[in-house]
Amino acid sequence: MVDLDKLISVSNTGKYPNLLNSADIDAIKEIIESNPDYFSDSTFNQGAAFIKSEGNETEYGFSSMIRTGINQFQYFDGHIGENPLYKYLGGETYAYWKNNVMSNELLVFEGVPLIDATVDAICQLTSEVTCNPDTSMLKGLLDLLVPEEFGNYEVSVAKISRIDKTIKIGLLKTDSYLSEDVLKYVGTRSNTKLYQNIKGLADCIDTLTDDQTNNLIEMELESNADGFVKEIGFFLSTQFMKDAPDGTNPNDNFGTYSERRESHFTSVSSIIDVTKSLDWFPSEWLSELSTWEELPKGVVGGQLATAHQDGLKRELIYGFN
Repeated sequence: MVDLDKLISVSNTGKYPNLLNSADIDAIKEIIESNPDYFSDSTFNQGAAFIKSEGNETEYGFSSMIRTGINQFQYFDGHIGENPLYKYLGGETYAYWKNNVMSNELLVFEGVPLIDATVDAICQLTSEVTCNPDTSMLKGLLDLLVPEEFGNYEVSVAKISRIDKTIKIGLLKTDSYLSEDVLKYVGTRSNTKLYQNIKGLADCIDTLTDDQTNNLIEMELESNADGFVKEIGFFLSTQFMKDAPDGTNPNDNFGTYSERRESHFTSVSSIIDVTKSLDWFPSEWLSELSTWEELPKGVVGGQLATAHQDGLKRELIYGFN
């Protein structure tokens, strides 16, 4: 069950009026009351995740434990999907609600290298989710990425909405570099707004990732019922977690734990500082985010920026574990 008392106590401090307030508490209560079966599951995690986008819209995510090592996955609506990628799912998945409607599910993978077989599996999953058998545009883009150095791209997440028939594939990569072939494939020509917006974002992300030991870069590609969406997103997060992994404690290897914890805080600070200077988000959001991890279970997930024809879309991801 969700630890509402913890969420309420944070809201009542008044320190985070933009990140967690009474309206958020009411929304979470409504979600829980409307979905008693989901939230009574004994495998349910007590944490909560938040995605805040421009326009002050918020999605609320809650995790649950899942079976791993099999080619099937059961979605929130009961549908059972089958795909080779499911075999590499981690032990946790997230369901997100927006306006009290379950909007999408986030599947987290244990780093699947992007090879030809992986491309086929992604296209199969995309076709199933979007109900569009034509995945040629997506496959063409992924095929451009495969020949790059092995291990440069790994499938990390799939954000799936069976309601909206959309899927976003997250690919962990070692840098923000995009080849001219990729830029032209999505942006058509170097003089188009789309090309320039994507290239500008990739260059901007590069300034945020000078120290590769501190930051992770995830490229995000979206498809819907009409096919591949001509845009590219970059999600910035930390290389290491704030706390020791589940099942371990800091004293197991205190030196490594300390180094990785410091790396995490350095990464969070640098991402917030630079995005402040870029005016990606209201300054009050980022000011609150900069102290969010002073909460014992507070976690800054990262920031997502997506370049499209008309500019950028941006999201903050944070929560409690």
